[in-house]
Amino acid sequence: MTFLDCMLPRDHRAAARTVSTLCAVAAIVSVVFAPFQPADRQAGPVALLIGTGVIVLVIVLAVLARYFREANRLAWTLSPLLAVAAIVVVDLLTNDSSVSAQIFLVFPTLYGASQLRAVGAVVMTAASLVGEIVVVGSQVPVREAAVDAGYVAAALVTTAVLLTVATERQARLVARLEEMAAIDPLTGLVTRRVLDEAASSALSGANSDEGTALVLLDVDNFKTINDEHGHPAGDAVLVELADLIVLRARGSDVVCRLGGDEIALLLPACSREVASRRAEEMVNDVRRHAFTVDDMGRTLSVSVSLGLAHAPSDAFDLRTLYSAADAALYQAKRAGRGRLVVAAGAA
Repeated sequence: MTFLDCMLPRDHRAAARTVSTLCAVAAIVSVVFAPFQPADRQAGPVALLIGTGVIVLVIVLAVLARYFREANRLAWTLSPLLAVAAIVVVDLLTNDSSVSAQIFLVFPTLYGASQLRAVGAVVMTAASLVGEIVVVGSQVPVREAAVDAGYVAAALVTTAVLLTVATERQARLVARLEEMAAIDPLTGLVTRRVLDEAASSALSGANSDEGTALVLLDVDNFKTINDEHGHPAGDAVLVELADLIVLRARGSDVVCRLGGDEIALLLPACSREVASRRAEEMVNDVRRHAFTVDDMGRTLSVSVSLGLAHAPSDAFDLRTLYSAADAALYQAKRAGRGRLVVAAGAA
């Protein structure tokens, strides 16, 4: 991972809002309390111009980066570092090393710890610490500067560590929740959301020579299996069926449990003829397979009904591809089950 990658926020929109909010708070506080500053610490025209200019630049970069996302990695890297530089420059030009001047160095640390990954948080905390050392080290005696820098460093590091740990924990939780939402807990197959994303991507190349096929599969008389042998037996059939399909799937195929006993198989870069042959093989594989339904080794014979549709032969978008495959599946059931029906959209 490069340095620019480390400075990319987890959520671009949230990061843009955070940057804009911190800049706005800094500007408002500075304007409100400026008249109460001692005369020797009041910002002159140059300091005001530099501070205002950098704040505007940071906000503009954040807004642009919000819409350009990863394409604007340089903006995401420069914005927070420029903010630190602006704080230091304004403090130096106003000869201000007071708490009111140093407190704004907490803002970049807050941004890094709440919006960036651990490495980015370390970079922003280190930048704030360097800024603190420059501000106090160039304006007050060494001993006093060391004390001030020590206090501020303790506050910055503690804030960064606690917030980064909490952010990392939340990120892991979100990732786990996303994984749970993407994987069916019973069969281990992906969920409808993953299938839709993969299908949308595959259909973008559906006008190629091979196209994309979608196979919808139902277990015949699945309710009877549950009623006669119990729901654990039905679950065992689904698990074995999923394993059987995955075993024959290519690395580029997507096998999904849509719900209940319905399974979908997406075949990117697969011609209609090849998809039909593979679906027929699937029907035969299931028919020949003995499904173990309990710990005692009892087995069941199971059949499946399949509906197949192909893009661009039968459809040009995801909705019509689903509809065509679903209509073909319905015909397979009406025709007696245990068979494949291919959508009639192509010649």
